Amino acid sequence: MENEEKQEHGYNEVQEVKEPIIEQTDESFKPTPKRPGALSFVLILSMIGSGWCILMNLMSAITRSLLASMMENSDTAQLSESISTMYSNSMGIDPAIMAETMERFMEIPAYYYIITSLLYIASLVGVIMMWKMRKTGFHVYTLAQLLVLLITAMLGKAYIGMGDIMMTILFVAFYAVNFFKKTDYSK
Repeated sequence: MENEEKQEHGYNEVQEVKEPIIEQTDESFKPTPKRPGALSFVLILSMIGSGWCILMNLMSAITRSLLASMMENSDTAQLSESISTMYSNSMGIDPAIMAETMERFMEIPAYYYIITSLLYIASLVGVIMMWKMRKTGFHVYTLAQLLVLLITAMLGKAYIGMGDIMMTILFVAFYAVNFFKKTDYSK
């Protein structure tokens, strides 16, 4: 009787539809590896560091340009002395050291800060790619970091410290170990 009611109202028995099973024939298919916690931590540090360097280099380019235009329109020695005194009074820095720091800052061209900002943007893009577990990000990050060191060294007027070199080597080595180690996908 139930079947007759279904037929009267236009209902038919529901047949289970099975979707065809597609076999994976591509031998290069590998599941996306899970990002280890230590790698996530170091990637976050790199994101923070690259973002901070982008901001600082852009601010340095703007500050240097403004300072250069101020120095053209006024007595350079008097402006340098007043800025040095202002910083030394507020931060407790010796005015002679502050004056020397300003002179060195003015020797570095503004385009240096713009170029390094662009390189740090590339570095951040590489970190984001590595966050998505793409090995290409390692190459982008490494190239950008090495170019920052190279440009700083070539410019000769900017300060490059051993700490900068060691941190770059440490981070690149950590990423290389994590991205190019043999991973067992059979689990």
